[in-house]
Amino acid sequence: MTKRMILLLALAIASSTQAFNNDWENERMIEKGKMPSRATSYSYENVDDALKNDRALSRMVSLNGDWKFKFTPDSKDRPMNFFVAGFDSSDWGTIPVPSSWELKGHGQPIYTNEKYPYTPDPPFIDRTNPVGSYIRNFEVSKDWENQRIILHFGGVSSAFYVWVNGEQVGYSQGSRLPAEFDITDVVKIGENRLAVQVFRWSDGSYLEDQDMWRLSGIHREVLLLAQPKIALNDYFVKAPADGHLQVRPRILSDALDNSKGCNLSAQLYDAEGNAVLEKLMQSGIHRILNEKYPQRDHLPFGLLEAQVDHPRLWSAEAPYLYTLVFSVTDHKNKLIEARSCKVGFRTIEISDKAEILVNSVPVKMMGVNRHDHDHINGKALTREDYRRDVELMKQFNFNAVRTSHYPNDPYFYEICDEYGIYVMDEANVESHGIRGLLVNNASWHYAVNDRIFRMVERDKNHPSVVSWSLGNETGYGPTHAAAAGWIKDYDSTRFVHYEGAQGIPTHPNFNSQGGWESKDWVLMANPDDPPCVDCISRMYSTVDQLKGLAEADHITRPIVMCEYAHAMGNSLGNMTDYWDLIRSKPNLMGGYIWDWIDQGVLTKNKDGVDYYAYGGDFGDKPNSGNFCMNGVINADRTPGPKTWECKYVFQPVVFEAADLKGRKVKITNRFNFTNLKNYSIHWNLSEEGNVVQQGVLDSIDLPAGQCVDVVIPFQPLVSTKEVWLRLSAHETSAKPWCNAGFEIAKEQFQLAESSLRRDESTVRPLSVKDSPAWIELQGKAFTAKVNKASGELVSYIVNGNEWIKSPLRPAFWRPQTDNDKKGAKTHKLMKYWMELDGKLKTDSVELIKKDDTSSTVIVKKSADKTDLVISYSFNGNGEITVSMDLDADVSLPPMPRIGFTMGISKDFSKTRYFGKGPWENYCDRNAGAEIGLYETPTADMYYEYAMPQENGHRTQTRWIELSDTLRIDGYEPMGFSIWPWSAENIAAAKHPYDLVDQGYFTLNIDHRHMGVGGTDSWSTKALPLEHYQIPAGKQTWSFILAAQSLLQRESKRYPLPSQ
Repeated sequence: MTKRMILLLALAIASSTQAFNNDWENERMIEKGKMPSRATSYSYENVDDALKNDRALSRMVSLNGDWKFKFTPDSKDRPMNFFVAGFDSSDWGTIPVPSSWELKGHGQPIYTNEKYPYTPDPPFIDRTNPVGSYIRNFEVSKDWENQRIILHFGGVSSAFYVWVNGEQVGYSQGSRLPAEFDITDVVKIGENRLAVQVFRWSDGSYLEDQDMWRLSGIHREVLLLAQPKIALNDYFVKAPADGHLQVRPRILSDALDNSKGCNLSAQLYDAEGNAVLEKLMQSGIHRILNEKYPQRDHLPFGLLEAQVDHPRLWSAEAPYLYTLVFSVTDHKNKLIEARSCKVGFRTIEISDKAEILVNSVPVKMMGVNRHDHDHINGKALTREDYRRDVELMKQFNFNAVRTSHYPNDPYFYEICDEYGIYVMDEANVESHGIRGLLVNNASWHYAVNDRIFRMVERDKNHPSVVSWSLGNETGYGPTHAAAAGWIKDYDSTRFVHYEGAQGIPTHPNFNSQGGWESKDWVLMANPDDPPCVDCISRMYSTVDQLKGLAEADHITRPIVMCEYAHAMGNSLGNMTDYWDLIRSKPNLMGGYIWDWIDQGVLTKNKDGVDYYAYGGDFGDKPNSGNFCMNGVINADRTPGPKTWECKYVFQPVVFEAADLKGRKVKITNRFNFTNLKNYSIHWNLSEEGNVVQQGVLDSIDLPAGQCVDVVIPFQPLVSTKEVWLRLSAHETSAKPWCNAGFEIAKEQFQLAESSLRRDESTVRPLSVKDSPAWIELQGKAFTAKVNKASGELVSYIVNGNEWIKSPLRPAFWRPQTDNDKKGAKTHKLMKYWMELDGKLKTDSVELIKKDDTSSTVIVKKSADKTDLVISYSFNGNGEITVSMDLDADVSLPPMPRIGFTMGISKDFSKTRYFGKGPWENYCDRNAGAEIGLYETPTADMYYEYAMPQENGHRTQTRWIELSDTLRIDGYEPMGFSIWPWSAENIAAAKHPYDLVDQGYFTLNIDHRHMGVGGTDSWSTKALPLEHYQIPAGKQTWSFILAAQSLLQRESKRYPLPSQ
């Protein structure tokens, strides 16, 4: 062969080699050496340990802890030989495993919603690809000699290679499911070395384009597992409500012929540890391994079967769990291993009314979407984090969760099984940035469906899992239909969900633009959905759009909102409207709020001040700003106003007025399975917020779904103040998620009103000075001034102290919420009201002196299409009645608010009020707040959002007292808020540390304040519903400012209402 031929051959080989993609840029290369997916279980040495179901007693060693770590910003520079024996890693740092390496100081956290952090060109990555290289040593005990050793990674983002003792044992993608490798042949008794190399980006990242922080590393646990060479490696348990228990086991053995005489048996134990089956379920292992498949038709499912008579059923309300214990014995009947599985007997069906049935009972899904997130550790959650999430869900009356948009850690499902949560288990498949490109490309079907099938295989035995979801926002294509077909054939016990499965192209009424336009159609259907999904799923439908789906005759499947009520910032209005509709329509199965937790990352600014970071705060580009801050709970897992609203809307017991005059209340048991006799009903009577009577009703035997009228045994109360009756339902015994006495439901009823009346008989003299610049009004202990140029109340001095630090001005605008700014765009839609303050001109300021004790200043203002009259009525006792008469042309847009704003002294350090509280509330999110008497440090009256915005409002306020000094009374219920900052500062701030204490408080007093909305946060759907808006037109209202020390007032009592 000539030198020329050799050169040409070498070039050809080089060219051929370069034509092969990197493993992490090849959609067909998703794994090497990875074991098949299986149900989560552990191998025990004896039945007693297996029955305890404590994996710490199993053949398991945790490899969590500090590992040697080397971060390489560019994959081109990654270490290539660090896995070899004798490699010196002494100059490497350490990192905790599990963790997200960006939050440990390595690389840049990136938050983006749908936009990929690289130029989409699947399967290639054009962005510099950081790599993390890990090393740790581990011991294999002599007790594990002759065992199969399995290395388990709970979750690694995004792609990784594994070496043990210098030998490569595998490669994996798919960051939210376990990757297991059989390392039996490469480990030795004693010390071994494990090396892992993780790539931040891979072709798998194209399927992980979820709305979340893009974080990297080994973020879930790493375990070393041992099991016998012949072992029960997997099993599928079916436990329907009729008690017909079936199990399909999978045996892992090195050979098919070494199992003769070995046996698999199973016993079911109740929650008290008592054996249930009179006869063990059992089968020879050789028979299982050598099972014959038929030429046609189906293979019988149950290799182990038993009938359990009248089993206690599992539901979210009563999550009763049995324990199924398996025993593998050898040919001498010696126990080789034991395993255990929690079993909940329950059946999920769809009725002919398109209802979701649990154990034959219609159930509504009061759900929420949940991301894995911790404000400090990112994607690396602890078991306590998972438990706390489910505990909070139960405490706030959620009964369902969607694992958006990927499978969670197995422990999360264990807690859902134990506490009682209906789980929609969702596959780690989202290509939002390129929509349906990949699922319509045959070369990607393996990568997509492997993620779906592995999820089903891992989670198939959890009773909490009631639905399989094929992923999220990945368009729709034949890959989805294939996945749904596989699931339906493999597991018919759950319903299949996928929101992207919409449209019937073969239907004569199909609209080819539906994929782009249907979200805005009155009827969000084109005209129906493909048959591969079992429910009609939609995102962010309005209440009216949801109603249209429910009433469409051709829609015959259950309807679910897989995402609704976008809870970004000050949001989550409309919940009562949604749920009044959902409860009225059998085919509306409920929905999942977006989403559970604010994805804020706790960090410090340049001055060392803690704050919650969002997209862009780490210099990350591209980013989606604060779009990650849309949780029902706060980033630190504390509840907030939105959480309390959900608790009320979802409460399982309802109290309604029946005949309040006769002390009669209607109680409805909204549970699906539970009798109300298991709960105690408490009542109290309060007089302007102070409890004066209270008691507990006798036990009420009220089956699920039933109602009854009950007489509340309070004594009639004669009072000049408002009287309220409160009822509440409480747990009578401790649950895993709460103590005995925990309140699950509540309601209030007003029994008597009070109305403000002024005592005219003791009014002191009032002197008036009318100068060119001011109108000054003076009484014995106060002086007030009205500026004649602006018509504003600019001074109110009481006992020598100036109370007004910034003039009392009419106010029609609020600092924009996220919904206002990003979706409703109120700065455009309601621009008129944003600019009105600067355009109102003062037409006249007129003093009208009535007598020696009172005078009125009437201010007339006007702007294009608006006339405004403000009057200040003063008397000698220091009372100022402020009235507003607004006449705005009805052609003008709705108003964000109508009220006044003023600056008040910092001396008012305490706020006491009688109205809805204690947390902030708005007209479309105040059902869970209660009328009460509340006292709070004034500096704490605000509510902090990661992106500062409108906050702290309280509705239905009767009166406000500031440090027992300044009092504001409404002639009718009003709204108010108090901030340490100006509205302008709030509007301009990007983070709380941008807020500057102005030296006084901003007091806002509102006649009306529009709702916060939140159907979504990016379109006009973000606006509050129409009945929570304030239409332009005529508005009249009044309130009184007064010095508490000078106040003389009485209240008039109204009779009990007749119902």
